[in-house]
Amino acid sequence: MDFSRIENVIDVQKTQTACVAIVGAGGSAGLVGNLVRSGVGRRIKLFDFDSVDAANIPRQHHDATNVGQPKVAALAEAIGRINPEVIVEPIIGNFMDMNAALIGQHVAECDLLIFATDRFEVQARGNELALQFNVPALWIGLYAGGTAGEIIFWHSAIDACFRCLCAKRYAAHAAAAKEQLSLDPASDGCTIFDVALLDSIAGMVAIGLLTRGSDNRFGRLIEQLGDRNFIQVQLDPAWNFDGKNPVRKYLGVADECPAFFAWNTIVRADPDHGNPPCPDCHRYRPECFGTCHGIPLRIEPTPKKTT
Repeated sequence: MDFSRIENVIDVQKTQTACVAIVGAGGSAGLVGNLVRSGVGRRIKLFDFDSVDAANIPRQHHDATNVGQPKVAALAEAIGRINPEVIVEPIIGNFMDMNAALIGQHVAECDLLIFATDRFEVQARGNELALQFNVPALWIGLYAGGTAGEIIFWHSAIDACFRCLCAKRYAAHAAAAKEQLSLDPASDGCTIFDVALLDSIAGMVAIGLLTRGSDNRFGRLIEQLGDRNFIQVQLDPAWNFDGKNPVRKYLGVADECPAFFAWNTIVRADPDHGNPPCPDCHRYRPECFGTCHGIPLRIEPTPKKTT
């Protein structure tokens, strides 16, 4: 592959040595292909238990010729057509049922974890793995009906992890589980356009995480975002949350503004304004977080003595 026209904005030397794991090989198929086109090329691990069916074709980057084929196998073939030099590991199975030690081995050698599934339990398990093995991670999710979507990312220099940011979501799912209910959104109404737009933004963040610190546009992206690691994208002009439009609110757009429509993005740090470190952080990052009189605190590292 000739990367000469993108190597001024993407550190291809870094992407070509990266190992990336993707959990969910349906809606992420287009994203994974574009990451490969951007030079991601040492090793890609694909996790999914599902097979391609006819209902996937209108909404995902799989083809009719893939119907009946495991999604990871179909995506592996697509990657091979883009860049046959990429090593792809298609792993068929339910991520939640896989051997913990084996999952740990896969995760430990990765430079980035991507969780692209509508199953909350998988997203939550992904947070534990990212913290446990100190691997940067990215979570992608469309809201019900494809009206909006979110991208959450984490790396070790950020205090708030996925669970810290989504504490209310964890509580809601725990309450629903007691009633034997599921809050996972149905994918009905999520079109290929919704998936592609959200994946495009997620892909830029992914490249930013993989090339963080490089002196170019994508290498500076994560530094520019700072601790703002909760991204929301409006896809439907009528989208609202509890009767309010978060995008309009946080962008400070007046109700009478005629230019505002949709396809806008906001990025925030800690949407619930001060969530304390979550149980995952206390378990997997005890060197960073502690308590004082019952109040969770971040422990600042002790400066190294110089001689």
